[in-house]
Amino acid sequence: MLANIFGGESRPGRKPAISSRERRFTFLVVYSHGKTHRMSLSLTTLMSVLTLACISLVALGAFVNSYIQTSRENEELNYLYDVAGIQEMQIQHLQERIRDMAERLRQAELVESETRTMLLEEGLIQEGASEMAVTVAARQVMAETTSRSGRSINRIPPRDIALVLESLGQAAFDLDGEIASLEQRLADLRGKAEKAVAFSRARPSIWPVYGNITSIYGWRRHPITGRQQFHEGLDIGASYRTPIRATADGTVKFAGYQAGYGWSVRISHGYGFETVYCHCSSVSVTAGQKVERGDVIAYVGSSGTSTGPHLHYEVLKDGKKQNPMDYLPK
Repeated sequence: MLANIFGGESRPGRKPAISSRERRFTFLVVYSHGKTHRMSLSLTTLMSVLTLACISLVALGAFVNSYIQTSRENEELNYLYDVAGIQEMQIQHLQERIRDMAERLRQAELVESETRTMLLEEGLIQEGASEMAVTVAARQVMAETTSRSGRSINRIPPRDIALVLESLGQAAFDLDGEIASLEQRLADLRGKAEKAVAFSRARPSIWPVYGNITSIYGWRRHPITGRQQFHEGLDIGASYRTPIRATADGTVKFAGYQAGYGWSVRISHGYGFETVYCHCSSVSVTAGQKVERGDVIAYVGSSGTSTGPHLHYEVLKDGKKQNPMDYLPK
């Protein structure tokens, strides 16, 4: 052909050249039993097969890499789910503890309020008195709880939630101890307040009957004998059948008739206090009966050694006669 192009003649007997794309490769497969199999592929086909194999390997590699990445991400996601679950339980536990502490503080304030009312009713504190220390302490604990809570959970970066939960857990533990101490102080205060109220209600503190004082405690001339004699009580003149009231809580020790004193009532109030009510027209209680301050126990009369309707009132402390005026409101 080249000879023809350049004007020459072709040499006889020479085969035409084969293109590299038309070259073929022969593969001989020999089986173990001796049989063979021949397979012939052109260069183009071979290149296509190799290219397809390379693409398949690359795709397989990409798939394997993607699978590994996905597996790692799934493992991390599962770990995060586990962590989130643990943190959710921690948050629920903290919420329960906070609710419990809030209820305990509410109960503490309720007890304080009841104690304050009890003391107010007995006149042991004034209406305008400052709040009890336990109330102030309770509010300080609540304020401290709020301050330790810090930022809102929604504003905390995810990486810091574990540290914040640990901090809140420690704060809740500390506050729980402070509330327990507060409850103990409140219980002690309530016990002391109850004792103070019990003593106050056992101490004679009201007029048994309203009227004119006809004879005071101390030396006097006896209205019947005319001789100087120590008067161990207080005589209060009042209309016949005027109600006589117990001047403190207690238990009736005696209710009946006594020579010289007429119809009488004797009440034991505890803490060494006793009161005696004499010359009554009648009594309305019996021995062993519980009475409260202000209860009607008898009625004014002139029984026994008496010159007219009046109440002879005595106060004793640890068995010794006292001046009743020291126990009456001015």
